[in-house]
Amino acid sequence: MSDDDSGDGLVDHIFEFDFQPGWVNLSLEERTWIEASVVATLVASRQFDQGELEVTTRMLIRDLRRRSLNLNLDTPNLAMAYYTPQGRAVAGMTLNSYADEGKPRPLRDEVVPLVTDFGDTEVVREPDTRHLDLPVGPALRIRAGLRLKGGFLSLRRGRTLELLKYAVFPPGVRHMSVFEVTWYREEDTEEVMRLTDELAASVKIVMVDDDGNPVKQ
Repeated sequence: MSDDDSGDGLVDHIFEFDFQPGWVNLSLEERTWIEASVVATLVASRQFDQGELEVTTRMLIRDLRRRSLNLNLDTPNLAMAYYTPQGRAVAGMTLNSYADEGKPRPLRDEVVPLVTDFGDTEVVREPDTRHLDLPVGPALRIRAGLRLKGGFLSLRRGRTLELLKYAVFPPGVRHMSVFEVTWYREEDTEEVMRLTDELAASVKIVMVDDDGNPVKQ
């Protein structure tokens, strides 16, 4: 599958993932403390079995709220987190789409410097970049280890962050889409990488028009 088929820009798309149990939606629209509190409370009450929790509901809501605010800092299209049934946060996921108005979508190799630019971090494990063909189109898979120099409310400064990122180039659409999953505990690495690769394999494209309505294929 060629990655230079960027289409004519007449249609756009959304991604749909097959999320396994444990993933919770923490997306925000206004990114306010109140909105995050509402989302956290609903998730805690609807998606966790209180009998299995090893933390108090109050602690779980506080963690969900904080994680939701952190994940939504850069206004992603989607913000998810993976939790154990006992209430421990394992990983966070964001999905973003990128396009330059009036310009053709860059080729896969052209964006490698962009997707391996990790901003205000120290790279502690050099990125492992691979070219893949997913069911939805050509993709880059990037695995890296980072040490954070800053963080929202200084909650993450100095911590080592593990990252697995996919940049996807679906044929016939105007955007490049990037979803990345991050986690902190080394002992979670095998499970999180498996979960992320499963998400990449499960992703489907729904074509939409400029108003967000599905386009019949």
